[in-house]
Amino acid sequence: MTGGLLVITAHPDDEVLIAGGTLAACAELGLPTSVVCLTRGENGPIADRRLASRRTLAAVRTQELRVACAELGVEFVKCYRRQDGSLRWANRAELASQLAGVIDKRRPEAVISFGPDGLYYHPDHIATYELARMGVRRAGYKAALYRSVWVTAELGELAAELPLRGLPHGLWGLDLDELGVDEDERGEEAGVDVRRFVAQTLSAPYCHRTQLELGNALLTLPDDLAERLLGRERFARVDRRSSSLLTRLAREVAHA
Repeated sequence: MTGGLLVITAHPDDEVLIAGGTLAACAELGLPTSVVCLTRGENGPIADRRLASRRTLAAVRTQELRVACAELGVEFVKCYRRQDGSLRWANRAELASQLAGVIDKRRPEAVISFGPDGLYYHPDHIATYELARMGVRRAGYKAALYRSVWVTAELGELAAELPLRGLPHGLWGLDLDELGVDEDERGEEAGVDVRRFVAQTLSAPYCHRTQLELGNALLTLPDDLAERLLGRERFARVDRRSSSLLTRLAREVAHA
């Protein structure tokens, strides 16, 4: 089937951060949705030792990814076994060819991944952006590539408000105001109002239970602040090719 959306990530749970609401919106409208994750996140934290051990974490996180994607309505999920934390040293030609193969098979209209900032300059995220770009260029089927955009100023305002309410203000050990890009780095944006899907985009990270340590803002985020954090997803075009998918999606969600 041609059309729809492919999201390329580095670790299980990234899919929620960069495009959870957009995936849910696509699924509701009957558009094909796919998530490809390049590692199983085996070096990530373990919030509760009853959930996984260091030996079992890769398998547990892969299953968490599948459950989270089911929550978002994603129909195709693939998780590669590249070493977590080492994507910058991976065989890029091989990985790009694998991604090109997925694009040629799934034929998405748009592909979403990280930007060159990696949200917070995570090396695996930056490598994923570069690999996604290579994969899109190598694919015979020509899809448009977009990068996820989080805005530093908006996150800073939210980070300042959380402690005023006595709430945690970190995500996976990072302060919210450490994420995102500045105004002059944002580029030409497409935005999707996904407030209607915030319940799903909050439920999906709960599926990644091994990663939700105490103090994660998502565990106690009230509805109004959840809407501010997750209710609008922004994407910027990476290469010359563009797609009308996100514009159509924004319009159809607004009128649904």
